[in-house]
Amino acid sequence: MTNTISVIIPAYNVGEYIDKCLHSVLSQTYADLEVIVVNDGSTDDTAGRMKKYEKDNRLRLIEQQNAGVSAARNTGIAAATGAYIAFVDSDDYLELDMYERLYTALENEKADVAVCDYNLIYRDHTDFNYSDMRNETVDITDASFYFYKYCACPKPNNYIWTRLYKTGIIKESGVLFEPFKLGDDTLFHFKLLPHIKRAAHISGALYHYLQRLNSNVYTVAKRWNLARVYADTFESLVGYYQSNGLDHFLEPMPIHAYTRLRSVFFYSRLAGISDGNIAANIAEGFNGRAIALYLRDISKVDPYAQINGFSVEKADKIKRIMLMASENPMGLAGVEIE
Repeated sequence: MTNTISVIIPAYNVGEYIDKCLHSVLSQTYADLEVIVVNDGSTDDTAGRMKKYEKDNRLRLIEQQNAGVSAARNTGIAAATGAYIAFVDSDDYLELDMYERLYTALENEKADVAVCDYNLIYRDHTDFNYSDMRNETVDITDASFYFYKYCACPKPNNYIWTRLYKTGIIKESGVLFEPFKLGDDTLFHFKLLPHIKRAAHISGALYHYLQRLNSNVYTVAKRWNLARVYADTFESLVGYYQSNGLDHFLEPMPIHAYTRLRSVFFYSRLAGISDGNIAANIAEGFNGRAIALYLRDISKVDPYAQINGFSVEKADKIKRIMLMASENPMGLAGVEIE
């Protein structure tokens, strides 16, 4: 196996965006690439737009009937032959030195994964360096500390597309993407965490995450109960840790439940859903589910707050919100959740 990076790009009806995405990938300063585009049954000109790249033998187009983004990513993993794996969403784009910098950090630090920062690109503004990533290498020996500090911080970086993985970590773990309507990428990230010993973090936003109104996250938030979707992925993660004897990764799950609640509000509000309807969705979607049970465990808030430097007042507010979400979710309407 060479030092090739296999870049997996699931694509479905993204003809408007795929050119910019592919150009940013194929123009990388790290040229040893295998770019696997999985066309997931697109009905627009997505596949046709790739004809201009036919002469680049690094590009592989795989056609499949529409099966969803999770299945497309799994197809890409099965087809990957490189020593490293990266994921890109087909409506996003990269800085041209992203993979060179990630590869250098991963190899220099003898890490299993390298992670960079990202920009959130909205129609009328950009949130630059969203997760405030710093240059540092972290040994993932204390599951709770790593989760509190890097995964559950106010502006987390849990996305698969900010990462360069050693292929062996993914394939030996057996972790694959699951067919949830939303959150399959962060679920993959959290299931893979126990198999990662060392992560190299680098500063600088090298990935540009486009926030478009017809993207999957907005569509799901409008059409489905987002709280129920996140309750489903939460139970899948807890079940994975339990069935694999990973009890130490269960310790921070109350805080993960809080971050899922936070995401319900964040994406629902962006999709234009009223706070009253969000609260009603939480009441229905969390009722009787594992996520509600974990939200009742506020004992983990104090260590979480201490690691992130939160004030006592903020820690107390998080406790109130967690208890309200599990006991009286309709009271969440209008509550600011950071």
